[in-house]
Amino acid sequence: MKKILVVDDEKNFLLSLADMLKANENDFSVETAGNGKEASDIIDSKKINLVVTDLNMPEMDGFELIAHISQVDPGIPVIAMTAYGTPEMESRLNNMGAFQYIEKPIDFDSLLGMINEGLKKGSTRGHVAGIALTSFMQLLELDNKTCTLHIKSAKGTGDMFFNQGELLTARTGELTGQNAAFEIINWDNPEIVIENTCKVKIEDRDIEVPMGFLLIESARMKDEMSKPAAPDDEKNTSEAAADSQAEKDAAEFIEEEDLEFSANAAELDTSTLDPEATRQPVKETAPLDLLTNAILNAKGVSRMIIISGSGSVLRHNNIPVKEFGSFVAAATGVAVKIKKILGFTGPRHIVVNHSNGEKILIIIGAQIVVGIGLDVDTDPEPISNILKPSVAGIRLQ
Repeated sequence: MKKILVVDDEKNFLLSLADMLKANENDFSVETAGNGKEASDIIDSKKINLVVTDLNMPEMDGFELIAHISQVDPGIPVIAMTAYGTPEMESRLNNMGAFQYIEKPIDFDSLLGMINEGLKKGSTRGHVAGIALTSFMQLLELDNKTCTLHIKSAKGTGDMFFNQGELLTARTGELTGQNAAFEIINWDNPEIVIENTCKVKIEDRDIEVPMGFLLIESARMKDEMSKPAAPDDEKNTSEAAADSQAEKDAAEFIEEEDLEFSANAAELDTSTLDPEATRQPVKETAPLDLLTNAILNAKGVSRMIIISGSGSVLRHNNIPVKEFGSFVAAATGVAVKIKKILGFTGPRHIVVNHSNGEKILIIIGAQIVVGIGLDVDTDPEPISNILKPSVAGIRLQ
């Protein structure tokens, strides 16, 4: 029988939760631990199929426990509980890879659903349901954790330094800063050791881009590296072109067969621009979620929407979906019409000034369009430059 481990330093809560879960004893058995140290001893001595853990505990907290799991059995799915959630967390956590994240007070039905799903995935052959460094980094960011990560893999060792959830710098070999972070994030099956102090001063920070950008760019770079190497003659030709295919997509604007917005804004189908709209199947779910986090983590962003070429809402945050989405779609349709009439490559992004001073940044990719509301004093150019390659590279279905 499968066995789950529940970890929390609040004894009454732990006993109550364990009692409720024991009603499902035909599906799994329940072990309990009062802190991370007790839990790690259990994991070292018994076969555990899933862990539900609080993050803030004495002696050994949930982050340290998760790091320990990454060393001894990284395939164990983890559900993290915290009482320090924020209202926007749900919209930012559609997909955190290995981790599920639930806020206290616990909704028992939601937790039970997560447990059953985690056990199911963990038993699926070939599915890695356990610790992923990218997920762990997002968890540190969401909980404003200050720490140093010591990371080891078959490719090397490295360190990442976090202050209040922000990555200040990274180091591996002769690499430092952003390049080191890209290298470390792309390591397979890393072991994580966490030290609950940041060994770098804030003034020595050399990574200024949002966490989401680092993660999505790392995913793109890993995908590029996994592609078969081109023959030397093709390689020389592609090097002369300078830009990646994703960047070319952005520079050349959009082709009508890739993005099917009507050129006439009045003909746009906005029926799917609704908060409950059914999402289209997405082949690269993780890149789309990482793009969402990159947008929401950018300074000055007040709201956002991501829509497909056919008008389906893929992601949204803090907006009147139909009105904002319709505007983004209409502006894109006008741009398509101008391109069609004049035959030019078009702008790489569109910036519209609202009457209240807010700026609306629209970035058009091959198969998606992103609309971002920016605060009055926010410069859209740096945000656009960071996001354009990722937006251009997203592929649906």
